[in-house]
Parts: sequence; structure tokens; C-alpha cells
Amino acid sequence: TYTPPLAPCISLGLRSLPRSVPLGTSALSVARNQLCNVDHLLQAFSGLQELSLSHNLLARFPRGLPPSLESLLLQENRITYITSGVLRQLRNLTRLHLEDNRIRAIQPGALLGLRKLQLLTLKGNKLTSLPRSLPPSLTHLDLSENCISSLDLPSLAALVNLQVLQINSNCLRSVPENTFDSLPRLRSVGLTNNLWVCECDILYLYRWLLSGRLKMATDLVCKEPVHLAHRLLLNLSVVSICPRVLKPNEKTRLPMVASVEAVGTSDRGSYENRDDLQWKMSKEAIVTNEQKLQGSRVLPYSFETLTYEECLNFNSSPSARLILSLILTALPRNVCHRDVDEIFQYGRCVVAQLLALAQSYFFSSCFSL
Repeated sequence: TYTPPLAPCISLGLRSLPRSVPLGTSALSVARNQLCNVDHLLQAFSGLQELSLSHNLLARFPRGLPPSLESLLLQENRITYITSGVLRQLRNLTRLHLEDNRIRAIQPGALLGLRKLQLLTLKGNKLTSLPRSLPPSLTHLDLSENCISSLDLPSLAALVNLQVLQINSNCLRSVPENTFDSLPRLRSVGLTNNLWVCECDILYLYRWLLSGRLKMATDLVCKEPVHLAHRLLLNLSVVSICPRVLKPNEKTRLPMVASVEAVGTSDRGSYENRDDLQWKMSKEAIVTNEQKLQGSRVLPYSFETLTYEECLNFNSSPSARLILSLILTALPRNVCHRDVDEIFQYGRCVVAQLLALAQSYFFSSCFSL
């Protein structure tokens, strides 16, 4: 195989580019020197594909780089700002390393012209928000070790080819609803070491973690509220995260309340098969906003404290006839019995194990406890 000519000029204390580098060079490394400015000095290298300017003293993104570049390494410099137009000519770039600079902002659209860019690393900078108008071609994006406090959904939604997203060690407090739903190829997300507030707004992320749909670290630690600080998110129950359990004489916050019953019909007292359970949902609201919820209606956690073994014993007892009633506050546009049916298809231990799963899976999107 053909190996591109390499010109290594590493750790030579250079303050300017050496004139001896052949113009036909396709891979050039001048890393670990003292370069402050290389604007337009590389424009004549029309066949240059790989360039490393890492570990230098560059205070801004180099101007006049050759359009032939496919890989550009600029990590550990002093770049503070990326302006629109400075990368416009780099239409063949597939890899851009900008980690460990001092970048505070990237002008909207500055990277949009990089239509072949697949990997972008911005780790260890000073960004406070997700860069806007990122190229849809991106497959790997690393934004770790910044102080990004929120995720811009339109910017993320445009990244239809994104496979790996790293946002470790930032200032995120929660993840907006539907953040990952619009990224069809996403397979790995890094979210550790953020400022997670383990309250109702984090239920979307909580549900994603439980679903296992993504390769994602599950050791997310709560920063707030105080009584949950330093606790692992996945060690918490939905009720401790979002204690919206309806109490007697409390008005509902949503327009409708429905009752769902799981009725075991097996004469054998065992619920191994899906057909042994019937699911019923009231067709009409049993409580409206103008009515008060009676204490007898508050039944969702009657058996939640049973252990898994106790649950199995209960379900296999000769006289078992399982009736599980849930009080669910449902949005009018949702007919939530379908979700209930999907949740309880997993087996016989409905009382303890699957009730907890149901809370995490659909209460935050279909219901509000």
C-alpha cells in the first residue's frame, strides 16, 4: 500500500515553519513547537492531507490552509474563538481535533461548510452551550470537560448520522424530553460528572438509562436536591425523584384521571403466560379537575415493598387472583392502556418488579404521579 510522505518536525523548538519541507508532502507534523502564527504558510501544499499543529502557541484558527486537508490536529493551543468563514475552504476535512484550547464560542455556522466532517473533538475548552449549525455528517462529537449547561435540541436533531456523543464533565442539570429520540444512529452517550438535579425533569434520562437502548454509563450521580446528593440516579425510585403521588383530597394537575386494572385469570394461580392477564382501562374519567380524589382511590403502591421472592410466592399461591389498580393522570390525547399492555408483558412478577419498571418507562411521558 502507498504510504503518504511524512515530514516530522516534532519538538524542535520551532518558531516558524521550516523551508525545507517538500511541497509534495501529504502528512506534516510540527507538533510540540512554539509556533504562534502559520496563516497562509501552508497554502502551497496542495496535496497535504494530514496536518498536526498540536501543542503550539496558536491564538487563533490558522487561515489559508490547503483545501486538500482531511485530518487537522490543533489540540493544546490557545485558540479562543472560531469565526465563520475561517474553515470554509476545508471541504474535504473528516477529522478536526480542537481539544484543550481556550475556545469560548463558535460562531453559528462556522463549521457547517465541513460537509465531510465525521469526527469533532472540543474536549477541555470553555464552551457554555452546544455549538449551533454543526455539520450533519458528524458521527463522533466530543464536548467533554466544558461547562455546557443545556442541550440545544434543533442543533442535535440535525446530526442524523451521529453515533457517539460525549458530554462528560459539563454543567448539565437535566436532559430535555426527546433529546435522543431524533438521533437514529446514536449508539453511545457519555454523561458522567455533570450537575444532575434528580427531580422530575430528569425522568426522561432516567427512563433512557433503564431502557438500555444506548451504550451509556449508568453511574450518574445526583448533585441536587440536597437529600439525594451523591446518590446514584439509577438507585432511586421514581417516587423519590418526582414525588407527585396523588394524595386524598388533592386535585389532579392534568385534565383526566383513569383507572387501570390488571386482573389475573389463571386457575393455576400462575402468570407465566401473557394470556393469563387481562388489562382493563376505564373508558371515562373517574375524577376531573373539579372533583376531589378520594383516599380509597390511592392504590398504586399497595404491593411495591414486596421483595422479588415474595412477589413470586404471592403470584404462585393457590388462591391468587391478582388485582392491581393504578391511579393514572393521563393527558387527553393519550390512550395509555397500550403502554400498560406493553409494560406488563414480561412475566409473572407484576407486583414488585414490573410496577417499578412501569413507573420509569411511561409515567413521565404518559402520566404524572
